[in-house]
Amino acid sequence: MKLVAIDMDGTLLHTEKEISDYTIAVIQHLQREGHSFVIATGRTLQDAKDIVTKANIPADGYICANGGIIADRDGYILSEKHLDLHAATRMASWLHTRQFYFHLATSDGLYTTDDAYQFFLDDLNEYARMKNDGGKMAAVIRDQADRQLNNLGLKLLPATADIPSYNFTAYKFLVLSLFPEKLNAIRTAWETDDQISITSSGTDNIELMPFDAAKGSGLTFMAKQLGIAMENTIAIGDNYNDLSMFETAGLSIAMGNAAPEVKTYAHMETAENDEDGVAKAIENYVMTARQ
Repeated sequence: MKLVAIDMDGTLLHTEKEISDYTIAVIQHLQREGHSFVIATGRTLQDAKDIVTKANIPADGYICANGGIIADRDGYILSEKHLDLHAATRMASWLHTRQFYFHLATSDGLYTTDDAYQFFLDDLNEYARMKNDGGKMAAVIRDQADRQLNNLGLKLLPATADIPSYNFTAYKFLVLSLFPEKLNAIRTAWETDDQISITSSGTDNIELMPFDAAKGSGLTFMAKQLGIAMENTIAIGDNYNDLSMFETAGLSIAMGNAAPEVKTYAHMETAENDEDGVAKAIENYVMTARQ
């Protein structure tokens, strides 16, 4: 028996945020053979669970919020790492003052400020002014962002100072910007804080999390929970927030669309997400011949 831990965005999901019929069939076959399918994502637990359940491939476990939440197949939380609400307030105020778009993942959903979307639009417009044919590019980016943000069910924080008054658990911040130098400024400002872990799930974002939250530790926890030795675990991913999982798994597989540096941490490489790289990796490295 093997445990296959799979990232979602850029990995399991195609660019259009869907799971192909081919990949669904392969994962269903994987589970029929007695192997465990585990989601390992930066997304919230409810979001991840809804996506795979709708696709008729409910997972055997969930590592969500980059390891901040670990849950069983029914969504029962087994372990969680969280941000102190006062620390979260400091971070939110810092980001808001510098006009970053961010949302805060919590046990009560995703929260953002009422002017965060305008910050995103200002960033996008500045990016378009700096690029040739930037108007068309900005329109495409805005359309994609609007569709994604509309599906998130964001809730509004009247003020960042209100965070400690909320009855929720804070898991992580996702910060978006099209300018790498702006994102690097976040790293510079917060990398010395020993209560914070910094990672990224794409070139346009930074994720700020509890220092002890990581997909790698989540994979170790889940393997023990399912009674599977670490040498029999496989991790498939495409970005920097997958690296701790790559270092922990018995076999690590990078997507073809992964950044070159990310690929250097993996044992193997598969096809891109839009070419069903997950399904091909499972067929090549896990399953017996398909029936």
